[in-house]
Amino acid sequence: MSLRGRWRVTETPGDDMAGAGSYILFDQDGGEFALDCLTGSIHGACEGRTAEFEWDGNDEMENASGSGWVEIARRWLPQRRNPPPRRR
Repeated sequence: MSLRGRWRVTETPGDDMAGAGSYILFDQDGGEFALDCLTGSIHGACEGRTAEFEWDGNDEMENASGSGWVEIARRWLPQRRNPPPRRR
């Protein structure tokens, strides 16, 4: 499983920044993210199940930057909320 793609952020330990529209997007050349009022660009290639990266962006309209890391900790399988009706 690869990190590439758009991921919904559901939890930010230590901070309350995982709003309804929070996401992080990893692509071949980096990516982007939005966590509450913090938005930015990710710099560096994202390959495999883990990545370390630098980022820059805005936090409530103020310049912000930093570094981060991400790891796929377990396999996630999507579940349907409404299963298809059974055929008789």
